[in-house]
Amino acid sequence: MALNIISIAIAVAILWIAYRVLFINSNRLVFNRAFLIIALGFSLILPAAGFYIGRSTPQIVNYRQSLFQGIMLEEVVITSEGVTISTPADVRADNGEAAPVVAKNRRTFDFIGLISLIWLTGAMIAALIFLIKLGKLLFIIIKSPKKKMPGYTAIFTGKEHGSYSFFNYAFFPNENVNEKIVRHEMSHIAHHHSADILFVELMMIIQWFNPFIYLYKRELQSLHEYMADRDVVATGIDKQNYMMLILQQCTAVDFSNMSNNFSFLLTKKRIKMITQSKKAKGVVIKALLTLPLFALLLFANCKSNGQEKASAEKAETTTENENLVTIKLGEESYLSFNNPMEINFDGQEYTLDIKSVKKERTFEFGDHKVVVKNNRDERNSYTVTIDGAPFDITYITRMLTDDSEATDDSEVYTGAVEVLPEYPGGTAAMFEFIQKNVKYPESAKEKGIEGRVFVQFVVEKDGSLNEITVLRGVSEDIDAEAIRVVKAMPNWKPGMTEGKTVRVQYVLPFNFKLTGNENTMTALSGTKWKGTGEGVKDGVKYNMTMTMDFYNDNDGLFVMKLTAQEKGGETAVVFEDVALDFKYSYDGTSAGSIQPKNTDGSTLGGEDQQPYSFLKTGEEIIVNFYDVKDDCGIEKITFVKK
Repeated sequence: MALNIISIAIAVAILWIAYRVLFINSNRLVFNRAFLIIALGFSLILPAAGFYIGRSTPQIVNYRQSLFQGIMLEEVVITSEGVTISTPADVRADNGEAAPVVAKNRRTFDFIGLISLIWLTGAMIAALIFLIKLGKLLFIIIKSPKKKMPGYTAIFTGKEHGSYSFFNYAFFPNENVNEKIVRHEMSHIAHHHSADILFVELMMIIQWFNPFIYLYKRELQSLHEYMADRDVVATGIDKQNYMMLILQQCTAVDFSNMSNNFSFLLTKKRIKMITQSKKAKGVVIKALLTLPLFALLLFANCKSNGQEKASAEKAETTTENENLVTIKLGEESYLSFNNPMEINFDGQEYTLDIKSVKKERTFEFGDHKVVVKNNRDERNSYTVTIDGAPFDITYITRMLTDDSEATDDSEVYTGAVEVLPEYPGGTAAMFEFIQKNVKYPESAKEKGIEGRVFVQFVVEKDGSLNEITVLRGVSEDIDAEAIRVVKAMPNWKPGMTEGKTVRVQYVLPFNFKLTGNENTMTALSGTKWKGTGEGVKDGVKYNMTMTMDFYNDNDGLFVMKLTAQEKGGETAVVFEDVALDFKYSYDGTSAGSIQPKNTDGSTLGGEDQQPYSFLKTGEEIIVNFYDVKDDCGIEKITFVKK
């Protein structure tokens, strides 16, 4: 549930940014409204759609597996101080020493459960607020005088809080209402604007923590007002008189915030929309540009659900494999097959049900005695003797497995097999071996190089490791260290399928990570900063507030708001919630540069545009905006960590 809520939130945010970049200033009101509703609906059904599409798409289900072509082992983290960071109990070595860290989904407490509880609490509070607002409207409808009119019901509230509408109800202070206001509210009713608001309100219950959902509501309310204004003007009334009416009503506020209010506080832009008659161009092309974004969101969600399904299928496979019988033939040799099996003595076939043995049991078949002992080891294996001698496979006449196709000796398995290969002593022993043998290359430390290396290898039928190669590396010295450690491993216990040893391919991720060292390229990765700056240009005072989010080692995002204040005048918002991706570099000590990008990925201002420089001084980052200085006098912005 928590992951679904987060995926909805991400989709809501991304589609809002797309709307903001492509359509925010368009006067194609019907299209804008439809895009916002479709974006919210798409985000809501995305987890379910992704699940069902992911279920029928094997290449997505096995995305991780096919990408690296092998069974993915847990990640081993190697730091500059050593291998161990924290160690789950189930990967400790037999001597009690800590094994290397692996990226397991185990927690000392249920973090997802805590997040789910927080979300549920917030959703209940949001639902309560919604019911209170809805209850107030219903109370007014029930208690206030009303009058049935063509196409709607007029509610006379007797209170000077403006005029507004909710579905087929139009609320007025009294019966003495300007005809233009009545037409305005009838437009809201005719276009079913209240359904939009109700849908957003319900989405706000689910996404109460998501700031973007409130932007959707505000923008939809704005579009509703523009559409109603346009309908009123289309009836032939004088635009100037109608704009004066809007100004006269601009102080009225709808207390419920759930209805379509005639006097919504967008007076300036409403007047601009009334006077703007020329249709915005290029809306079809812009709409087509959003289709890959919708497809990408769906694919990303399919991948997530597909991997969850792959895990479920793996669990199902494990359950099925519990029906396998594993007979121990020697110290390192095992034989696996389905239970029961038929065994032949003196031309007579008998059924041997090994799985029925809890400790030790003797079966008598004619003149022969078969003793089966349950070893109760990690393989759940059994030791079998026939007439006092070790088990001999020649007694088996039929195994209840599908052996219609002979196994190709050269075939390499990249998925689950009946009995997986195993490092001698198990996973904990393998991690202990890596811990004792791996070293962080000094040359990589000096250069501040870190990252993940994916090493692929094949466990052969005799348990030896072969075809060791780097699928994705970091640097020559780090890659060589990962290869060296894998090559130094002893032979594994081989994998088996249908009673035969098989070749199995694995991928082992090494994460070389410099910790406790700020002189690295990752010193800013994953951090968020908030800054403000002021400037004066042509007598106008400007104020910029901005957040700066460093996603990873190279990418980040600005979100900006700029306000302007004329001398002795009121403050006006120039732009708000403008998001801008950027690339950055950082020397790891103090200085760096930021290069903003356009929505198409091109460099802001052209390829010759110089990047912004920044200086990190302790807990502050100072960014110099040379072009912003030319526009509004803001030379630099000081950021502090959020």
